[in-house]
Amino acid sequence: MCGIVGFNWEDKSLVRRMADAIKHRGPDDAAYFSDSGISFGMRRLSIIDLTKGIYPLTNENEDIFLVFNGEIYNFQKLRKILEEKGHEFKTDCDGEVIIHAYEEYKENFLKLLNGMFAICLYDKKSGELILARDRVGIKPLYYYFEKGNLIFASEIKSMLELSTIKREININSLNQYFALRYNPSYETLFQGINKLPPGHLIKFDLSEKSMIVSKYWDINLEKQSHKSARFYEKKLYELLKDSVKKRLISDVPLGAYLSGGLDSSALVALMSIIRKEENSDAPIRTYSVGFAKGEKVNETVYAKQVSELFGTTHKEFLIEPDVVKLLPKIVWHTDEPMADPALIPVYLLSEAAKKTSTVILTGDGGDEIFGGYDQYRVLKATHSASRIPLFRSLGPLAMRMIPLKAWNKFQKHASAIGKSTYRRGGLVMKSMKDDKARAYYELVGLFNEEERKELVKDNFFEPIDYNAINKNFFNTKRVDYMKQLQYFDFKKLLGESFLMKTDRMTMAQHIEARVPLLDHRIVELAFRMPSKYKLKGFSKTKYIFKRAMRKQLPKNIVYRKKQTFHVPIENWLDQDLKSTVDDLLNTTKLFNEKILDPHYVKKIRDNYNKGKLFYARQIWTLLNFELWHRMFIQREKIRL
Repeated sequence: MCGIVGFNWEDKSLVRRMADAIKHRGPDDAAYFSDSGISFGMRRLSIIDLTKGIYPLTNENEDIFLVFNGEIYNFQKLRKILEEKGHEFKTDCDGEVIIHAYEEYKENFLKLLNGMFAICLYDKKSGELILARDRVGIKPLYYYFEKGNLIFASEIKSMLELSTIKREININSLNQYFALRYNPSYETLFQGINKLPPGHLIKFDLSEKSMIVSKYWDINLEKQSHKSARFYEKKLYELLKDSVKKRLISDVPLGAYLSGGLDSSALVALMSIIRKEENSDAPIRTYSVGFAKGEKVNETVYAKQVSELFGTTHKEFLIEPDVVKLLPKIVWHTDEPMADPALIPVYLLSEAAKKTSTVILTGDGGDEIFGGYDQYRVLKATHSASRIPLFRSLGPLAMRMIPLKAWNKFQKHASAIGKSTYRRGGLVMKSMKDDKARAYYELVGLFNEEERKELVKDNFFEPIDYNAINKNFFNTKRVDYMKQLQYFDFKKLLGESFLMKTDRMTMAQHIEARVPLLDHRIVELAFRMPSKYKLKGFSKTKYIFKRAMRKQLPKNIVYRKKQTFHVPIENWLDQDLKSTVDDLLNTTKLFNEKILDPHYVKKIRDNYNKGKLFYARQIWTLLNFELWHRMFIQREKIRL
């Protein structure tokens, strides 16, 4: 586990500076390589084969070189196959199978890997550089290509060591950020810096200075098998167990984040079962987090229940309000503004867990691939109703007859938003039939199109290209709507928000996070099964996942209503952050640079007391962008 950096010219000093910028990703070791027309390096967090100085890995002839970030979970099986074909290994490191698999299969080797990774391979004989990112996008990889020059890195801050990269805002990504609280685009908020999409690779010709980006894996939405619920229940359980078992391989202490929800509880249950089958006395360490003040739902009681059931060594941490002082540090680690307040508890949980574990299993991905979100219930119901004649005109009228508090059952911020709930809900209903992308953004978005047009000044405003989103995600009648919706969230919400949150906050504390639910075999199975086995009807979420785990977990864990992890930022804004928000948003250069409209920002702050739960998130989004802009664009040193 580590971070990688590089470019297509020789500069030993620059490659070291780029690697040092992400030292937090790999404090145990460093490696560098320079040749005519190529420089790359890495920082290493040792997990398997703790020997220092083994990177960059090479083949027998030492004409292929590798640095990579991640873990290959099936490396032992691949190694055996490759040894039978005559390949000789020098280390016990999982990464060495990449070198020999590339020798044997060229870029097709990527289809053999089960793991998470960002790879840099240099083939000296062919004069090619191969960059690749894992299927799901668990590990990040960024690149910048201009006038024949290619720069790449695990984090953007490494690339900003080059003075030639201008710190200019990408307007499309800026508008996406304000729409969804994260940037779902494969363009970053830095003009010219891009994300290599999951399941893609770059082939760069060093002599021609040309590159090709291609896809080596994706979900086939049209591939569907009509098996029984019992078949999928059994198959899913087998894959879950095997996935967890693969991710328990480690030469350093290992644990799990345990929220008490179905996803993390399932992992702990399977860890316990596997340990017993192996007659292992290795402890299972679990960690959970709560809030000392302002928590609306306390899930730590469920985490404690699961811990006691499986006899884990459990630690619970309470977060105090003064943690908001960490916000500049967290913004620095994310590189792009991310307005998910859960970044703070994940950062602190990782800080505490590092004392006893270096590898952590997390439950990321369960909601996206098994249909766990409330928004799926709402959008599925709306989509079904959109077939009713006159629904577009009568639906919004009928909605206004229902009190706002009643709508909280379907849209948790309904009463907090106020009467605009009716307007947003009406737009969801009107858009659903012909513009599913807009319907999605209207429901889950933080600033919808008309609000964003008031917030962002004309020279930085750009409408969301709903036509492109519809074309890429909602354009076919051959695939049911639920599957299209989950595919969008899998690619965007999970890939560009939640997985990046987990990666950045764990790596900031030198922890490797593994996500068993996102083994590509499980992902493929989930998208292959009929949608009715994920969201059954309009109310039974994660139907097949719950069936697969019902014998291993208590009923109140498996079947209790999903509780959204609530971070009490409205309490922080009322107390510890109140003066900070005043200082930052009253002295911001964003108004002078005509990025944001000061009158609309004031309107948001004036509305805060009318609906704190919702408007706190709008202010939090502004605050994160303000800190990011000062830190990365204006190059200020920020302290709260």
